[in-house]
Amino acid sequence: MRRMRVVIHAHSLWSYDGRYSLDRIARIYGRLGADAVMMTEHDTGFAPERFAAYRAACAAASTPRCHLVPGIEYSSPDNDIHILTWGVGRFLGEHRPVLDTLRDVQAAGGVAVLAHPARRRAWAKVDPAWFGLLHGIELWNRKADGIAHGPEALALIRQTGLPAFAGHDFHRLRQIWPIWQGVDPPPPGADPEAALVAAIAGGRSTAMAFGRPVLDPDGAPRSLHHARAERLRRGLRDLIRRKG
Repeated sequence: MRRMRVVIHAHSLWSYDGRYSLDRIARIYGRLGADAVMMTEHDTGFAPERFAAYRAACAAASTPRCHLVPGIEYSSPDNDIHILTWGVGRFLGEHRPVLDTLRDVQAAGGVAVLAHPARRRAWAKVDPAWFGLLHGIELWNRKADGIAHGPEALALIRQTGLPAFAGHDFHRLRQIWPIWQGVDPPPPGADPEAALVAAIAGGRSTAMAFGRPVLDPDGAPRSLHHARAERLRRGLRDLIRRKG
């Protein structure tokens, strides 16, 4: 049975820094073979009265090939910690304390994933009180980590035992990379959003890269080639910047 290819962590024009409409995102990812994209618009500038319209816009932009799941990326008051959320039927507010956000997501029956631990050294600011309320950690964030998973995120996953996620953090085309979550398809007639949220809540998704799980069953990275390539990429980038 073919598993669904589910892209997580994507921003559209509904985010202040997005570049692409929901319709275009559905078309782009549908052509690339994604079955669903789990959107994560920034809480900054969002409002409760926009949330219903946003949900409706995701439904309208979805295609038979690619379903868009509405979600919000909530930030802490200092903007150092970001939490990806889905399955919550209302907007919770801007820049709230992380524990408050996580508790509200749980109460609403939603799911929450810690985003890009490497960004602003978020990994060093994680509170153990969050662990029981999180459903996963973004092991690989294309925008923050580049073309390899983050070592800080891997350490957190080993510490907590939480599932790994691989996200694009899509704002521009350069964030597209062959990483996704592998999810078993829902039964015929099931609501796609509810089915994907339930799969995440139940730990039934797998971080994938180039068609293979990012981690082996023991939790070790399957390949070091990505990390070597990322070190080379960053070295070349820094060299070009110095010469420029």
